[in-house]
Amino acid sequence: MKSKKNKRFELISLISPEAAKILDVGCSTGGLTAHLKDKGAEVVGIEKDEYTCKEAGKKLSRVFMADVEKFNLPYPPKYFDCILYGDVLEHLVDPLSSLLSGKNYLSDNGYMVASIPNVRYFKVIKYLIFEGTWDYVDNGILSKWHIRFFSLINIRELLEDAGYEIIEIRRNIVCKPFLKMLNFILFGALTEFLTYQYYVKAKKAKSNFCISSRKRKVHQF
Repeated sequence: MKSKKNKRFELISLISPEAAKILDVGCSTGGLTAHLKDKGAEVVGIEKDEYTCKEAGKKLSRVFMADVEKFNLPYPPKYFDCILYGDVLEHLVDPLSSLLSGKNYLSDNGYMVASIPNVRYFKVIKYLIFEGTWDYVDNGILSKWHIRFFSLINIRELLEDAGYEIIEIRRNIVCKPFLKMLNFILFGALTEFLTYQYYVKAKKAKSNFCISSRKRKVHQF
């Protein structure tokens, strides 16, 4: 399994050094983006927990204690070069509305970066099929704090509906070496099942997509 340090690097490495104004949504204690501020970037955070908000205030340029789904930023449109959603979208009641709202503050050449857990991860499927369990826990893909769950196709559609065009997708592969070898032998057929988390970078699309334009069938149970 990759270390937390490596996970942090994978996500932050998607933010280019040219990004001068960064919005960190759900910034927690500010540890993820503090070094960007130290390098000269203006880093603004949003965090609804009082304690972590105070800690972030010591590290970032400015931090607002607020629920991002109910908060209007006191900044002009197109102010930020990058908006970061680090393990945030799965916690929101309406992530699409938040992405649409946030996009108004993104510059024309700006981009969003997000890390999102993969509900298609093989261990989730294994325990659901063979043991019939879907147990909420303190941390991880089935965190008790998660409201939304995403596979790769859901992530793609969410961003398209929000008017984004994906630039890059990286994967946090978490499994034992023999499964990586098996996946290699099978020409990557297991990749989506071995992905614990996706790291996504997306820019404003030239034209917006909408749910009604989808060609795939959406199943109702």
